[in-house]
Amino acid sequence: MNKKSIVISSGDPAGCGPHVTLEAVKKFQKQNIDFFLAGDKLIFERIAAYKDVKNNVNFINLKTPGIEKIQKGCPSKLTGAAALSYLNAALKIMKEKGVNRLVTAPLSKEAVKFTQEGFCGHTEYLAACFKVNNFAMMMASKSLNVILLSRHIPLRDVAFSINKKIVHDALSLAYSALKKQFKIKNPKIVFVSVNPHAGLDTFLDSEEKKIVEAIREFKAKVYGPYPCDTIFAKEKLKNYDCIICAYHDQGMIPFKILSFYDGVNVTLGLPIIRTSPAHGTAFDLMKTGKKPSSLSMEAAIKMALKLSA
Repeated sequence: MNKKSIVISSGDPAGCGPHVTLEAVKKFQKQNIDFFLAGDKLIFERIAAYKDVKNNVNFINLKTPGIEKIQKGCPSKLTGAAALSYLNAALKIMKEKGVNRLVTAPLSKEAVKFTQEGFCGHTEYLAACFKVNNFAMMMASKSLNVILLSRHIPLRDVAFSINKKIVHDALSLAYSALKKQFKIKNPKIVFVSVNPHAGLDTFLDSEEKKIVEAIREFKAKVYGPYPCDTIFAKEKLKNYDCIICAYHDQGMIPFKILSFYDGVNVTLGLPIIRTSPAHGTAFDLMKTGKKPSSLSMEAAIKMALKLSA
């Protein structure tokens, strides 16, 4: 059996990232996996799971000046800069070692913005690093896959962001990824409507018209647009391999209700495999000293191993 390699960036050091990373890696110790972990050893050494994994992980220790002063659950300019340096170090080691699997622990966009103006998330940052124009954020789990047509933009801008090209590009990415990476022979993709009741049958608005036009021109079979208020019913989910939603909360709310613990964020369109747990930094939880669950991070590692490069 060939040994697989995974590079992990440990996220915001004041958040749950270092903790869930070590706890998740601990669960995979008996498997034939070569882990590279970018972060600060001073942070890892404070976590109980560190002693269980320290001899089985390749640590990329950034030795961030002043990192010993950070407090759990308290994001800052320092923690944001550190989180971004971990990500850049992870990308560097991937290039040097020829590794094509990246798992990213959660960071704070707001904290990173203190030093990286315009930063709006892992997805966009990685797309820029790899000079990729057509990319997408997919939320994946055992029960459903959801792609967001738009991500971190105000709701008032969603309707203006939708055009035939964007819809067609999303369909192309989804279809290609489902076939090549997820190994689904004949992917069944469904679009949900932007407006209530699928628009076409009631309010008949321009967003649905653009979606319909793109679907008609797409070479493979695509369903919809269907109303969002019924598409996530369990009996409907089994009919489709992927649901494409128009905006962030339209897809994220039902996804997290249905797949909070096994959900994974997958970036489509990159020349590498990139996954991440489907939750944030959990600063509020870290402040209380409560132990965060590592289940979603474990799912992210499993997904990175499962997907075809």
